[in-house]
Amino acid sequence: MTQKVLIIRPGALGDTLVLLPALKNIGNRVHLMVAGREPGISFLKKAGFYSVNMEGGGWYRVFQENPDSSAGLSVPPQNRVVAYMSDPDGRINENLKAYFPAAEVTVLSAYPAPEKKTHVARYLCTTLAEAGLPVDPDCAMEQAKKKPLIDADAKRSSEDRIVVHPGSGSPRKNFPPDFWVAFIERISREPAMQVKGKRLVLLGPAEKDLRDFFRERISGASEVAFCPRNEELLPFLETARLYAGHDSGVTHLAAMLGTPTLAVFREDNLPIWHPLGPVTRVIQSSNPDEACLEKMVDAAKALIRRKRNHER
Repeated sequence: MTQKVLIIRPGALGDTLVLLPALKNIGNRVHLMVAGREPGISFLKKAGFYSVNMEGGGWYRVFQENPDSSAGLSVPPQNRVVAYMSDPDGRINENLKAYFPAAEVTVLSAYPAPEKKTHVARYLCTTLAEAGLPVDPDCAMEQAKKKPLIDADAKRSSEDRIVVHPGSGSPRKNFPPDFWVAFIERISREPAMQVKGKRLVLLGPAEKDLRDFFRERISGASEVAFCPRNEELLPFLETARLYAGHDSGVTHLAAMLGTPTLAVFREDNLPIWHPLGPVTRVIQSSNPDEACLEKMVDAAKALIRRKRNHER
């Protein structure tokens, strides 16, 4: 009998997406279910995995003291439960055992120890293997670098655009907006970077105060998209010849879709969070100066060349 396994990982977009190397490696060898949060679980569903939203279905009870386990959760009985959650007093572990009495329950830290300098996706692969799931961490990570983890919509034709996301979930990761304006201006003048479509500046909730700044500073050949819905975001990324951004969930998504992805890391967490995909380049720099800008432009041109050579 194929075992039923529930993986619980409530987190932001990037936190959820880094599960994909392990999930893809496991495949259909077990009946997998992932409990998490939007928007990440929507993209897990697109990748072919059954997911449930922890914002409903009574999941708040898992965090309570002495909850009524007879009320149940929005999932069927499981053989194994692996939860990536902070649980210093053991309450979550005990509650999960009450809700899933027939399951082997394991509660783990959401991230590897900082001193380990281990990629989060490899940490998840390794800990799932140690919990008894059929995961080969080396194979999973190698495959994540060779082919897209999320299949793009083959029906969409390339709109030949460049997408720039000048934000992230943390201001300390971000280069100043002026740097991204300079980057857009530079690539617009490069013969090798000419595209038929407009250059798109993608802004999320954290960048709401930058909407007017970018609309005033970028040319008519560029446009600004603020908080696109998932069904809008995917076409932006799937049809792009290049995506450029910080260490963010959208950067992970672009890389996993197979979009040529250029990421700039301001902090020294590159070994832990570098994007996974078949066509990625990463620049690590704490200083958004002219030298960094030159590296970004050169890397962008190299990615565009790879994309065009692949299409010939």
